[in-house]
Amino acid sequence: MTTWSETADSSAQAEPADMSLQSDEAKATVDEIKADNAALKDAERAAEARAEVVVEQAQQLAEVAGEVLEELKEIMSGADQA
Repeated sequence: MTTWSETADSSAQAEPADMSLQSDEAKATVDEIKADNAALKDAERAAEARAEVVVEQAQQLAEVAGEVLEELKEIMSGADQA
């Protein structure tokens, strides 16, 4: 005959196995999330670096466009005087 204490002992032994399985799955999930986060941080750094380059290029382009505009104004004012 199985006593209540034997039943409790057998269920108590089953729980750690289930907990271990859940713990392994949880650890794997945490590791996966950490890897994803690291990849996202790397992607963020790369995107920031590209954005800085684009901003610098845009500033250079705006500067050159301003210079060209000034030259055109000088040419147009010279043409009007001629």
